[in-house]
Amino acid sequence: MMKTGRSVGVVALALIAAAVLLAGCGGGGDGGGGAATGTVSGTITYAANGSALGGVSVSVGGVTTTTDAQGRFTARGVPTGTRTIVVTADPSRDLVIPPGVPLTVDVVAGQTTQLPPIQMIDEADAPPAPPA
Repeated sequence: MMKTGRSVGVVALALIAAAVLLAGCGGGGDGGGGAATGTVSGTITYAANGSALGGVSVSVGGVTTTTDAQGRFTARGVPTGTRTIVVTADPSRDLVIPPGVPLTVDVVAGQTTQLPPIQMIDEADAPPAPPA
């Protein structure tokens, strides 16, 4: 009777050890250490005259960066898939993206997606949002 109890205990311990080992290494996988990501780059400009807009916040798939003095941004480590882009200027500047402008990007693992220039307008010049 004692041998059976001990055998069950050893087997249970071995199963627990295997589960901990698999959980610790992510259960196998490609060894990449995380989800696949890509990079998104672009430029933010002022629609009225085409000038670059520095200091604008750009978020893509949970990754946030800020444009440089030339209006350029690069968001690295963006999760793959179709991601929404959120552009936010300093509130004192009263700049917005025109309603209806699509702000999504397909992020591909290991690649840089270069966006066409994103133009901002004065909030006062923004047409009303299209009906839903």
